[in-house]
Amino acid sequence: MQDILIVIRHGPYGGFQAAEGLRHANGAISLGFRPIVVLVDDGVYLAQNGQNPSQTPWLALGGTLEEIIARGLYEKKDAPAEFYVEKDSLENRGLGPEDLVEDLETIDHQGVSELMTANRLQLIF
Repeated sequence: MQDILIVIRHGPYGGFQAAEGLRHANGAISLGFRPIVVLVDDGVYLAQNGQNPSQTPWLALGGTLEEIIARGLYEKKDAPAEFYVEKDSLENRGLGPEDLVEDLETIDHQGVSELMTANRLQLIF
């Protein structure tokens, strides 16, 4: 099983990047890859509980993220996917781990750099 690093930098509203990042993570699981998903910058909003796009045409993606996390952790018990959120990105946006969906691990900027160095296959959204 090959790892694929998926870095999501954009938030869930105003563009397609966050949704595409999730779609690729879900597809990676289906195709036998082990996704390592990292939320940085505005991508941390993707994991925020209680998303509400209001009257916009955008969809709340928190539930989709939760489904993908569950698939990645529980369908692939021999080699579970990994899901991270960068600590500095959270703090810069006034969020903490308690504001997010479950099963995300908080890592620092150095941890993100190490993941990017260690994984040859990368998708950045």
